[in-house]
Amino acid sequence: MACIGHRDGTASVSCSTCASPGCPECLEQVDNSFYCTNCLLQRLQEAEFEAYEAETTTLVRDSRLEAKRRVRRNWILTAIASVVIVPAVAGVVIEDDSFPSALKFVAGPIAGILAAYVLWAALWGIPAAWRWWKGLFAGTSALIVSSEFGWLLLAVSFFFIPIYFGYLYGVFGGAIYEYRKNLKIAAGLLLPDPA
Repeated sequence: MACIGHRDGTASVSCSTCASPGCPECLEQVDNSFYCTNCLLQRLQEAEFEAYEAETTTLVRDSRLEAKRRVRRNWILTAIASVVIVPAVAGVVIEDDSFPSALKFVAGPIAGILAAYVLWAALWGIPAAWRWWKGLFAGTSALIVSSEFGWLLLAVSFFFIPIYFGYLYGVFGGAIYEYRKNLKIAAGLLLPDPA
């Protein structure tokens, strides 16, 4: 039988996938099996796809676990801090003499609930603003740290500005968005953002 690569050669082996006849010089040997060029290329593409699929599955699984942890952690931190903050804020409102006494017992609990919400919103908003801010400065580190002004800008921008933006983002609706997004990721209804 004639070799597929050499017209004048004889085939001593055949492709393990499509059974095309060939010689050991024309067919590639992989794991004691011979493959023609087309079948080898197809096998490599399948292996790359399987590796990509495994990596994607791992990424999604890890993102789901992190989203579940983030939701649980933020609720626990909010509950722990609220044990101290809510009574303190309610106490300040109740003890304030300039506040009308008839409204103190309504305003105290409302102030406590608002304080708990502000804390919860900060726990969701600040990390989201921090990730955005960090991405904004990606690739500019050599420019920033090359002067004294750059160090000052670095200190201010990487600590104070993201905290303020994150706080405002969280309080004015960003916390609810981040919370719902993490619930959807944890439930597998939403793919995580690419890192």
